[in-house]
Amino acid sequence: LDLLIRAVDEEPDARNLYYLGREYFFRKQYENCAKVLKEYITKSNFPAEKSFALRMLAKCEPEQAEEWLLQATEACQTREATLALANHYYTQKQWKECNAVAKIAITKTERVTGFLSEEWAWSHMADDLIAVSAWQLGDWKEAYRHGKRAVEISPDDERLVNNLAFYKEKLNAHTRRNGRRGKK
Repeated sequence: LDLLIRAVDEEPDARNLYYLGREYFFRKQYENCAKVLKEYITKSNFPAEKSFALRMLAKCEPEQAEEWLLQATEACQTREATLALANHYYTQKQWKECNAVAKIAITKTERVTGFLSEEWAWSHMADDLIAVSAWQLGDWKEAYRHGKRAVEISPDDERLVNNLAFYKEKLNAHTRRNGRRGKK
């Protein structure tokens, strides 16, 4: 940390600012992190890294998370940035927004390279967010379809398996009430 602080004092370029901000983030020194990353984003020319920094800012300043996450998706249209925004809407119980943004995330199939590609974004998360938000919105077919895809990706995840059983039960009950055969 001392060497990074010295590097920024000597040369406050985007690269040094990014690494110092990231180090503050890892150490949970969020106030320092936010200060450094705000300076960094004014100097950055690397869209994927800037998007990552904006996602860190969203965690440092949760009261402004939506704003930072929207900027992250504008800086670089990655699955990571888009899913982070969808997850924010999930935590805020903004189901329509969560559903819509998670559907955008699932269409992003090109991974950024290196350390900026985060494994969580390429697992079951997009389908899970679509399924949960669809269930909250009363769309049992969509909840079941995406819940099933989430389980196919992560078959050992007990929460996903239990959710899928619940979605299936809801879909079947809805189908029986309406006298139509539901999608399975």
